[in-house]
Amino acid sequence: MFIFALIGCAFYFFIANSIEKGMDQATRLVRTGQAVTQKMTVEQFRKTICTGAGSWIDCNKLKVVASPTDDWSKVKDPIQCLGNTQNQDQIMKATDLIAIYTGTASQVVMVTTCYQWDFTAKLPFIKLGNAPDGSTVIQTATAFRSEPYPSN
Repeated sequence: MFIFALIGCAFYFFIANSIEKGMDQATRLVRTGQAVTQKMTVEQFRKTICTGAGSWIDCNKLKVVASPTDDWSKVKDPIQCLGNTQNQDQIMKATDLIAIYTGTASQVVMVTTCYQWDFTAKLPFIKLGNAPDGSTVIQTATAFRSEPYPSN
């Protein structure tokens, strides 16, 4: 039982680190202005995160929320993936340009991902997940200031 718990913990940190890696790669496109010049949509941004994270991530279970502000002192806490009464699909529409949600050059941007990991829901007799269905919601967030890229 102890060995299975260790394996489960290792999987959890592997998945969380994979999502962080994908988010680092995708947010770099926002930070440098490439997402703006390429007219990247929210869906393309989400898929870029999934591609960077690896094929073991089910992209259909990944939600992304981004919000810009002018100053570090105005950065709000990341959204809460659990218990959030707002529908995240209404916040960021897949066909919208990501630039609508990430602001302009030199702004501070907060990007949050929520991933529903089903591993814990499949464990018999033990409910370790934090979601109502027994799965675990893995949340990652990053904040950065966009570079002063030229606007188009």
